[in-house]
Amino acid sequence: MRLWDGDNRYYSYYISVSLDQKNWKRVIDYSRISCRSDQFLFFDQQVVQYIKIVGTQNTFNEWFHIISFEAYFKNDSPTTINTIICPNYNVATSDKKAIVIKGEKPSALLDGNWHEYDGSSGYSYHKIGSGNLTIQLAQPYNISTMRLLLYDNDSRRYRYFVETSVNNSDWEIAVDLRNEDCRSWQNLSFKERAVVFIRITGTLNTNTGDDYFHVVHFECPSEV
Repeated sequence: MRLWDGDNRYYSYYISVSLDQKNWKRVIDYSRISCRSDQFLFFDQQVVQYIKIVGTQNTFNEWFHIISFEAYFKNDSPTTINTIICPNYNVATSDKKAIVIKGEKPSALLDGNWHEYDGSSGYSYHKIGSGNLTIQLAQPYNISTMRLLLYDNDSRRYRYFVETSVNNSDWEIAVDLRNEDCRSWQNLSFKERAVVFIRITGTLNTNTGDDYFHVVHFECPSEV
């Protein structure tokens, strides 16, 4: 289904199914998880006549909005854990309805172009000490790897850490590189968990006089 996505609001919801509108079985429970735009949902095969979708949160107002809805039976469903997809492809793209909700020049981070960048363009960034780069995926995914490209057109090094969340409130450290000098491509691995939000916070840029943290490209899971 597609949730209304004309701005950066996000929703939470759950879905139940029934044959008689008396006995309901909950097949999707994202009532405490933030979701936006296109939702691709998979659960164990059920015989269904009625489908009940209940919105539990809208970060903009008190209404729950659905643009479109479809239901199928499929033999080739992806791997899931507790109905959350375990993707083997990059879900942090504009095509997959991921967005950057915090950071300067946000469009550069998820555009898939890591070949064309220079000292003034082709990257997203934030000021060290007063910001971060935050990516929101369209729905929860089970993630255990990420890859990002730090700006590397000179010899500078960066330090940073990465956190994840499913609701933009409760955060968990995924990778902590605040004590290591890092440059160029970063291949990150961590314990698998459900992820909607990824927050990347730079803590050091060794380039003299430059107190910004620059990322050219981000993907999760890593495609390498």
